[in-house]
This record gives sequence, C-alpha cells and structure tokens, in this order.
Amino acid sequence: MKESEEFVPARVISVGPAQINQELASRTGIVAKRQPARLEVLAGSMQGEKVDVFNEITDNPVFNIDLLPGREVLLIVNTTGAKREINVADYHRAPAIGTLLVVFLLAFIVLGGKKGVKSLLALAISVSLIAFVLLPSSLAGFDPLLVSVLICIATTLATMFFVAGWSKKSLCAILGTIGGVTVAGLAAHLVITFAPLTGLSSEEAQILRGSVLVRTPSFYQGLLAAGMLIGALGVIMDVAISIASAVTEVASAGKDSKPEKLFQAGMNVGRDIMGTMTNTLILAYTGGALPLLLLISQMPVSKLVNLDLVATEVASAISGSLGLVLTIPLTAFFASRLMAGKTGSP
Repeated sequence: MKESEEFVPARVISVGPAQINQELASRTGIVAKRQPARLEVLAGSMQGEKVDVFNEITDNPVFNIDLLPGREVLLIVNTTGAKREINVADYHRAPAIGTLLVVFLLAFIVLGGKKGVKSLLALAISVSLIAFVLLPSSLAGFDPLLVSVLICIATTLATMFFVAGWSKKSLCAILGTIGGVTVAGLAAHLVITFAPLTGLSSEEAQILRGSVLVRTPSFYQGLLAAGMLIGALGVIMDVAISIASAVTEVASAGKDSKPEKLFQAGMNVGRDIMGTMTNTLILAYTGGALPLLLLISQMPVSKLVNLDLVATEVASAISGSLGLVLTIPLTAFFASRLMAGKTGSP
C-alpha cells in the first residue's frame, strides 16, 4: 500500500474549546487536551481545502502549538492508500523569516553598494559550500574535519577576492586567515583528543548517531572540530582583512615604509581589535548557550568544568579565540613583508 508524507502551510479559520483527551488518559494515564480547529490549506496538493484537525495540548509548552484565528501553521499530511491523517506539526515561520531576510538583503545592498553585493556573493558561496559539500560529504562518511579545512580555504579565497580583489592586500589576509584557522584547528584537535571530548554532547548529535549516521567516535570528534573551525572562520577573516588593510594604508602613505615599522603598525591595530573580536567570539558562544548556563548554574564548579557539554562550548570558544589572536601577528608579518617600500595609492 502506497504511503506518502507531506508538509503544507495552513491558516487557522476557527478554534474550539480544548477538552481532556479521555481516550489517551484511559489508555496511558497521560492527561492532555484536544482542541478542535478548522484550517484552510495554503499550498501543496491540498491547496484551497478546508480541513478539521485536533490540536494536542500538553503540560509541556515546548510541544504545544497555540492556535489563533488567522495564524499560519504547518500541517503534516500522512496518506496511506485512501486514508489521510492530518496533524498540526509546527508554526509556519517561513514568512516571518523570509521578510527579515529581505529587509537584511535590502539594507546590505543599499548601504554597502557594490561592496555589499560582492560580500553577499561571498556569503552565498560560503553557505553553498557548507550545504552542498560539507553536509553531503559528511553523510557519505568522509572525514568532516578534512572537508571543513578545504571549505575554510575555499571560503577565504572567495571572500577575499570579492572584498579586496586579487591584490597584495587580499593575499596577506588570505595567508593570515589560513594561519589563524590552522592554529584554531590544531588547538581544537588537541583539546578534543586529550580532554577528551566525544562530539556527542548535544542531543542532535546523539540522535544523528543513533538513526542516520552510525559512525565511529572519531567521526563525531572530527565533526565537532569542523564546527569549531567554521565557527571561528568569520571573525578570523575579519581580523585578517582589517590588519592587511591598515598595513596597506600605512605603506601607501609612508615615504619609507620599512618592514619593522609596518609590522608594528599592524600589531598596534591588531591589539586594538583583539579585545573586541575575542569578546565577539566568546559572547556568540555564550549567547547560544544561555539555557545551558541557567541549567547548570547551581552545579559545583568541579563538576561543571568537567561536563562534556560545558567543556565542548568552552573549548570551541577558546580554540577559536586562540586562532584569532595568532592571526594578528601572522597577518602583520606577511603584510609588512609584501607592502614594504610601497608608496602611492593601494
């Protein structure tokens, strides 16, 4: 018998009063409510149809969908032969996210001009490499760490080309970025090996290993290291291009730009941005882990720092920050050598 599954958006027309699901309570002892609702399907093979469904309401707000007239939700339609079962799956969030994305793109293009368009192209390449290279290759069983290193190099080349063109400045930024990412990768690999970290601290990784990717522990450790690399790449590129640009400007303005003076200028700029960029990376990881921090805030420190989940977040932030910090002297060194004696416009 042919079976099919389809997710379709729908708009709530009306909602009835919620009542206790007596059948579920008698069979399992679980007390939950069922809320009758009428919805209009907005797309898919059922577009235009009006359907009646029951919305399950439990004591756990994580799994509840609040139905209101006019609100859009996502329905899951399971068809087995002539039988069709329809349930509320989630909120239909795509329109809100799409609107925010359009506003972002317009602001980026209007304020950034040609540079903004080029930056968006570089971003599109980065996202495409992750979506169409890293994810499929990881699912196919390739080493995610090795693939992520290649993606970081390709992303760096594409980004620097669109931002700075093929020039000495972009070459300096590329060399500094690759050096910083290498340091971050080595730091991540060492801490994962000697801590050790399993790469299975998150619920998503555990589900993945139990259902889709039954791989050796080393595969998930590589996946964790790959995530650390990609997470740090953005700020490392930002630091590298900032220092390369600063050294280029100093070299272009100076009559006698010696390597030592240019290196010192790059280091001075690097020290100014080191604190803010490190804060950016640390706070990004911290912001994403706020529920975790609240959950574990009452634990003893000795237990806290040794938890796999906590150690993973800390290692990610510190290894990325180490790569960021060492990107500064690396980029300053390459730029001071390549830009020495340069005068005139960059």
